[in-house]
Order: sequence, then structure tokens, then C-alpha cells
Amino acid sequence: MKTAESRYLARLAQLDCVLCGDTPVEIHHLRTGQGMAQRAQHWLTMPLCPDCHRGPRGVHGDKQRLYAQKVDELDLLARAIEALYATR
Repeated sequence: MKTAESRYLARLAQLDCVLCGDTPVEIHHLRTGQGMAQRAQHWLTMPLCPDCHRGPRGVHGDKQRLYAQKVDELDLLARAIEALYATR
């Protein structure tokens, strides 16, 4: 039987990127408020396409995609939660 966290992550992986709407997605753990080498709990995650996640302008890059939309990671987390409830 899957854990609740595993089910949650699996549901997130079925969503579109919360920044650009593309698929497929990778799961990004919130970095805001975390130490340099620490990762947030699995509940604090969001689906991002590879480019928005690891690309040069993505969340792990220079963050230009976030700045262009005037959002931060907490806004993306809110979008992910809203998208999860919209798919129920």
C-alpha cells in the first residue's frame, strides 16, 4: 500500500507545469525557508517541467521565468494545491 506522501506526489506528477503549463513534469521541493543543503517535506512540492525546474531561466537557474510572471515559489505551491483540488 502506498503512503499518503507517495499518493500525493503521484497526483502532482499528473498535473501540468504550474509555471508554463507544459508536460511532462518533475517534482520540485520548495526551497524558500530551507537551509542551503536542506529540502522541504514532500508536502511542499510543485510540478514543474524540466525547463522551468532545471533550465537556465528556471527555479534552479536565474529565476527569470518566475520574475517574468511576478511570482515566487510560494505562489507556485498555491497553484499546485489549487490544481490538485480542481482535478478531484
